[in-house]
Order: sequence, then C-alpha cells, then structure tokens
Amino acid sequence: MSPPSVSADVLLEDFRKLQERPDPSPKLLNNVQSKLHRIKQFIGWMSHGKTRLGRLECLCDVDRVRKWVKYQRASKMALTTILHYLKNVRQFLVYIQEIPPDASHIKKGDLKRVIRELTASIRSWSRPVVIHQLKVKEKKDKTMHSIKDLRKCRRLALVAIPKVIAKLEEEHTTLDRNKLSGYVLAYLASFYGHRLGVFLNLTDEQVSKAVHGVEENDYLIKVENHKANESYGTAKMLLTDREYGWLLFIMRIKQELAKGGEVSRFVFFNTTFFQDKNLTKYLKSAWSEMQLGGQATFTSLRSAVATFARNRHGEYSQDRKKMAQLMCHSTKTADKYYTMDMTMEQARRGRQLFEQAQEERPMKRLQQESTPPKSEESEGGEEEGGEKKEEGEEEGEEEGEEEGEEVNPNPSSGRGSSSGSQQHTRPEGGDKEPDDVQGVVVPPEEEQGLVVNL
Repeated sequence: MSPPSVSADVLLEDFRKLQERPDPSPKLLNNVQSKLHRIKQFIGWMSHGKTRLGRLECLCDVDRVRKWVKYQRASKMALTTILHYLKNVRQFLVYIQEIPPDASHIKKGDLKRVIRELTASIRSWSRPVVIHQLKVKEKKDKTMHSIKDLRKCRRLALVAIPKVIAKLEEEHTTLDRNKLSGYVLAYLASFYGHRLGVFLNLTDEQVSKAVHGVEENDYLIKVENHKANESYGTAKMLLTDREYGWLLFIMRIKQELAKGGEVSRFVFFNTTFFQDKNLTKYLKSAWSEMQLGGQATFTSLRSAVATFARNRHGEYSQDRKKMAQLMCHSTKTADKYYTMDMTMEQARRGRQLFEQAQEERPMKRLQQESTPPKSEESEGGEEEGGEKKEEGEEEGEEEGEEEGEEVNPNPSSGRGSSSGSQQHTRPEGGDKEPDDVQGVVVPPEEEQGLVVNL
C-alpha cells in the first residue's frame, strides 16, 4: 500500500482561497494569480527529477533552494520582481508550516531551515533593490512634470472642455467623447494626483450623491472602491460647480446613447456602455494635444503633485499630511514611491546647516554664562534627570507636530511663559495660497492666446 500523499494543486488551491479572502477586488485577484504563478515555478524547480512528490519532502532541499535563488538573481528580471518571487515563496512555505497537510512528511526543522534560507536571501537582496529604486527615481526626476506644466494643463483644459462639449451637443462621436474624457481626467489628475483606480471606479451613483456645499456651491465626491480604501476609506474630490457639470454631462451622454438599454454604472464608459479601461490612453492623448512636456500618466502626475506638496509645505508639516490623506497615502509611502529626490536648493540649505554646525564659537564665554557647577552628587542626579527630560521633550515635540500644535523649544525661558499671553503672528504674505486652488479663471485676453487642436 502506497503512503498517503497530497497534491500540490490542492495545496495551491487552498492557499489561493486564503489569499483572495471572501470578497476579492479585481486588483487582488490579479495579484494572487501572479503570486501563484511564481510559487508554481518554484515547485517545478524543486520537484524536477524527484520522486514521491506527494510527500512534499522535495521542498526542503536547502541546496536546491540556494541554486534557485542564484538562478533568479542571474535572470534578466527586474530586481523588484525577483524580490517578489522570494517573498511569495516564503509566504507559501510559512503557510505549510502553520497548516501542515495531513499527508505531509516534512519535518518541522527542515522546513524552518528552508524558510530561514529564504529570509536571509531576502535581506541580502533588499539593499540592491533600494539602490535600484533610487536609480528609477533619478530617471523619473529628469522627466518629472513641472508646476508650470500642471497649471498650464488646467488652463488649457478649461478652454478645451467647453468646446468639445459644444461639439458633442451638436453631433456625438466616440473620438470627441474620448477627447472630453482625456481633458477632464488631465485636469482632475493634475490637481489631486489620484490613482487611475479612483477615476476608473467612479460611479454614477457617487457623482449623483455628492455632498453639495451651498455656501461655496461645490460638490464633495467620495469614491469607495480604490487601492487604499482599507487604510484611508473613500477617496475624495471637492469639485466646483463647473467641474461637477462635466461629469454630469458624460453621464447624460451615456443615458441618451443607450436609449434605455443596459449601461455601465461607471462614469467613464466605452462603446459597449461598460467600464472604460483606456483612461490612461485618453489622458496621454489630451496631454499631447496640449503640447505639454513629457508624457503624462496618472502615476507621473501623482509623483509631481506629491513632490510639490513636500517642497511647498515642508516634509513634516500638517498641510502635507492633510494632502497625503486626500491622496490616500501616507507621507512615508509618498517619500518611498512618489516624491522625487532632493533638489539643488534643498541640498544647498542642507550644506548651510553643516557649515553652521561647525562654525567656531567662543566656547569659554558660553561656559562662563552657563549655570555654576554643582556637587558631584547633584550633577549625577541632574544628568540622569536631564536625559529623561530630553527624551520627554522630544516625544512632546513629535506629539505637537502630529496634532498641529506649536511646541515651545524653550518652555522654561522667559518669566511670562506661564501666563500664556504670548501670541504668534504670521508674517504678511508668508503663507500665500496657490492661484488655482479649485477652478482656474481664464481672462478673455489670455484665452485667445491658448491654442488647442480639437
């Protein structure tokens, strides 16, 4: 009688169900398929020339695991892709370790040894991956959109959109409708920096149920289905009455063309009235027609918006955190994936800090002005207390920054500090808002100078 065995396909199917969870999104389904593909390649490598595969003992050959890792590193795949291979395989082996199949003959020590080998490989591979990511950032930095490009994009779109709408009112063509989508997407993406998925999953219902601000006559749209909804909830866009009207017009066209037939619930639709997945193509086309620099994608615009948010408002400012929250990512994520490297001006300011830190100062005079020395016992106690106080002050500063409060760098200085009567005045013109916070008003004389090929 042959010993009991387990099929790798059955094991992978159980792993797939666990990864997909009860209500998977299309993005998650795609990610799980990619993960299973990598794991299957690993199993194929480990089982080549082996017998009794159902006992899964072939997965615990450490020497063969090392050869597989070397093979991956020698391949022409991107460094980040290789890292995904290593992490996905380790995740699968940890799954087997936590829920071992009944027919498995794998020893716990052998499986733990293989997992440790993969963990060590992942750690050693992390440094070249970071260097690779920095090089990619450097390339992006050379082609990043300027503030001038983003502002010009919105000015030109404001001129072009009414003209395209007028043409569609007279006669509908798919080309003009796609052109309208491209201009609207370029306008909104260059302002808010949202991901493709936010616009892709924008529905008629979410537009119709937008919260209307009566005082400013603006509309708050909340998109539920997007990449970071688990961490940040809905993705939000506050639109002016004019911008909101563009979306309503696209929805009206869809209903008129369908003539009562079945239509997509998504705002941007294709010729079959279902979700249009060519939004990036329309964005690129509109950007090209406006004769702006480089080639625009939702990611490149997001990178530009995130970078300017950091440079304008400061790396740790509350304003930047609020913008990051609206863009549905943390500032840490933005610094890792979106914001560009340090500019020359930022590097110069950093150099000045080094120079100031090493300036010669009259140290003896400073020592004379300090408090008189105390006894050894009191000095020892004060040193310990001083260290604790320093730590507490640092924690307090961090908390103050998180809550947006001002932290007095020297709370004990000044006799009137306890009265709380000291007021901070903002210098005139010190925090000037950008010209185009929401809509952009184009003067007639400026509009005549804008050329858009329609």
